[in-house]
Amino acid sequence: MPIKRPWYTILRIVIVMSYGLSSAIAGTSDKTDEMVRLLSLHVANARQFDGTYRAAAASKEAAWQAYQSAASALGIKVTASATTFYSDRTEESRGVASVSEVQRSLTGHQLYITAKKPLYRPRENAAIDQAHAQFQGADALLSSAENALFGRVFLAWIEILTARDLMQIARDALDRATVVRIEAERRFKAGDVTIDQVGLEVSRQRQRQAEVVQAQLRQDLAERALLDLSGADAAIPPGFSLESAIPNPMPHISREQIYEYVEQRNPELIAARFGELAARLERDKRDADHRPTIDIYATASKGENDTASYIRDEQRIGLQLSVPLYTSGALTAAVQQAEAEYRKMQALTHATEIRLKAQAGAAYASLQSALLKIEASKTHIEATGLRAEAVKRSLSAGTGTYSDLARAEAEFLMARQRRATEMMEFAQAWATLTVSTARIDAVFDQGLPPSPSPKSGSPQSTPRVDALQTVRGGR
Repeated sequence: MPIKRPWYTILRIVIVMSYGLSSAIAGTSDKTDEMVRLLSLHVANARQFDGTYRAAAASKEAAWQAYQSAASALGIKVTASATTFYSDRTEESRGVASVSEVQRSLTGHQLYITAKKPLYRPRENAAIDQAHAQFQGADALLSSAENALFGRVFLAWIEILTARDLMQIARDALDRATVVRIEAERRFKAGDVTIDQVGLEVSRQRQRQAEVVQAQLRQDLAERALLDLSGADAAIPPGFSLESAIPNPMPHISREQIYEYVEQRNPELIAARFGELAARLERDKRDADHRPTIDIYATASKGENDTASYIRDEQRIGLQLSVPLYTSGALTAAVQQAEAEYRKMQALTHATEIRLKAQAGAAYASLQSALLKIEASKTHIEATGLRAEAVKRSLSAGTGTYSDLARAEAEFLMARQRRATEMMEFAQAWATLTVSTARIDAVFDQGLPPSPSPKSGSPQSTPRVDALQTVRGGR
């Protein structure tokens, strides 16, 4: 399956940010390209399985057909009808002194063709604008669904890679606990340690075995989640890991700029704005019911039967004016109802904007915090690793104890586990931030590529919505 260029850029930036140092990007380009390819494929496959995305795509198609239907209301409509009949009637003529009756039977045929073109229809004009706004809103919701789907697939990847790191840490700890237990048994036979010390090392080994099982279960669940998202063929090769990856520094960008990106680019917020616009146009549509309508029409008819007085051919052309006079307050109530719905949509749009900004702000803060913790945990791992080695040498020299070694190795294990968790927190915050801002391109510093041309015949979206097309590629 070919990779669309916007998606390729998006995925490469995200993976590079979460996979390696700037100085190491060139050395890991092959593996990064492979990760981009696989992750792109998983996202593409997820579109076929994810119900939310497929529902959004169907909603967009339905909105487009609704727009087509609304636009046809102002077009010319031509109808044709034909009748044939048999008539048996009695004709009576009354004179001054007498009454005469004539029995007449006849067969007739009639054909009518009528063409009608609206000239002034304010309600239909508002309905077309409303359907267009609803189509644009559906398009933005499809973008939102795809952004969310990308985030879910990416987080599934991160969970798998984190689980693998934790599994490796747990196995290393088990291997070390096994070595210590064997050594304790050997020294017990030599009379250097007591039996209770051997029992303690055996219990520590069993604890490490339980941790391996727990890590394996977590990895299995993570891989199952990816399969549910992207299909039975979705798998991450074992060579990929986040354990040795340190993210690039955050770009120079302020929280206010993050909020600006949310305002301008978040498709969920854009969809809410189009929903607000559609509600306002619904109010205008209801208000237009108070106004007159004007249509032009033309009719041609042709008929024949066996009576000489029958009009065989007729053509008409004229204007039809319709004016609402009195509806017992129904139209006014409908306008007031639509006005209340419009105010509700305004409030919901404002609430959506506040929620998305808060979400992006929290992700931004988590991202900065995770970067600091990752850098600190790197130093902590080095320090605890050196301490564990020093205690191990002391034990070999007969000056240390197994308790000291157990504490040092436990601290080293916890430092590695903490770093793996912090890497996962960084990736989660990064995914949330990039999805919220819809700016996965070039770490916020470069603009998105030009929007692809819309399909022939489809209504033009606003520039803000067109920009969202770039994160989806071709449909």
